[in-house]
Amino acid sequence: MNRFQRTCLGALLIGLTACSHAASPTSQAAPVSTAAEAISSPTAGATATDMATATISPNPGETPTAQPLSNDSIETQVNKLAAWYLEQDNNSALGVAVVVRNPQTGVLEEEQFNYGTTARGGGEAVTSSTVYEIGSITKLFTGILLAQAVLAGDVKLDDRIQKYLPDGIRAPAYKNKPITLLDLATHRSGLPRDPATDDIGALYQWLNGYRLPRAPGAEYSYSNLGYALLGDMLARQGGTDFDALEFQSVSQPLGLPDTREALNQGQTGRLAHGYTYGGSPAGNFPQSGALSSAGYMHSTLDDMTRFLLENMEPETTPLAGPINLAQSLQAEGRDARTGAALGWDIDALGTTDERLSKVGATYGFTSYISLRRDGRYGFVLLSNGMYVEGLVSQMLHILNGE
Repeated sequence: MNRFQRTCLGALLIGLTACSHAASPTSQAAPVSTAAEAISSPTAGATATDMATATISPNPGETPTAQPLSNDSIETQVNKLAAWYLEQDNNSALGVAVVVRNPQTGVLEEEQFNYGTTARGGGEAVTSSTVYEIGSITKLFTGILLAQAVLAGDVKLDDRIQKYLPDGIRAPAYKNKPITLLDLATHRSGLPRDPATDDIGALYQWLNGYRLPRAPGAEYSYSNLGYALLGDMLARQGGTDFDALEFQSVSQPLGLPDTREALNQGQTGRLAHGYTYGGSPAGNFPQSGALSSAGYMHSTLDDMTRFLLENMEPETTPLAGPINLAQSLQAEGRDARTGAALGWDIDALGTTDERLSKVGATYGFTSYISLRRDGRYGFVLLSNGMYVEGLVSQMLHILNGE
């Protein structure tokens, strides 16, 4: 394990949203084509299930558009960074999307870059329609679902979760202080990071015997378990499961046909092979389970580029209200310099460099999305390997013109 790997692994283990690399990219390669927090699961090695899904034409209404990227310097530097990344041990492919606001015209410009292959030592060249597991970026979609429910008047952020639990299930409290929906969404519930089961029924039963170590709302502590409960409760309110609710309510209206939990046969055929920190082939994450709303979704660079654009210009989408609410500051984050929105982490809080970001990791994939609060730029990183969060600092330097 080289210095870069040790640095990034340590950052993942302590829950940081990015880590710095110990070397600089020096070589350049043309893209193949133009066009992490890790969530723990007890089902390691599970294979993807072929699950047929109906083909539904998205009805996005007004949608954000962007012109081709005009900054050749950005392309050159991204090529160098990608070449360096693929030279590191065990990395097979990288997808990068960059969206920059032209300072003269105010118009967004975007470009997608794809490097490497879907499998180490072979496979097909990755494209913008290659499917990746996106891990905890799933939480951004869960956050939008919560915002939709709030704006529709179906729930309130300060509602006690007890209101939405199945009959016979008691939510834990600390000295009579209850857990609220907002506590779940901002990682301040006091619940553990990960559940001991991926069965939602067993998870609810577990709640009956759990004792909170501190008052809800008192402290930020990242919890996949909290998001598992949040997404399932929203789905129960809608009388369906998380995959169906999310696709019908978020991915479909935003025009993201390949962004969902369960893949159909065609999408499964485009799914890249994932690789572990040690470079071994990784089992795929499940396509249903208690952790669905915490980290089981998939996407493509095409879809994530569109999602980035929609979050940079929410007013041009049919979900402007929910997207804006999901991006809004709700609580302090992991420290005083960060904040928690509904799914998003907020970095450089209260400064001119304030950014929204989210990192994701599964057994064999890592991902990252970020946008500046002032709308100057945003970017997406997708890989079927590890350590993609180690590229974040260099991407920031590139996009800041440094």
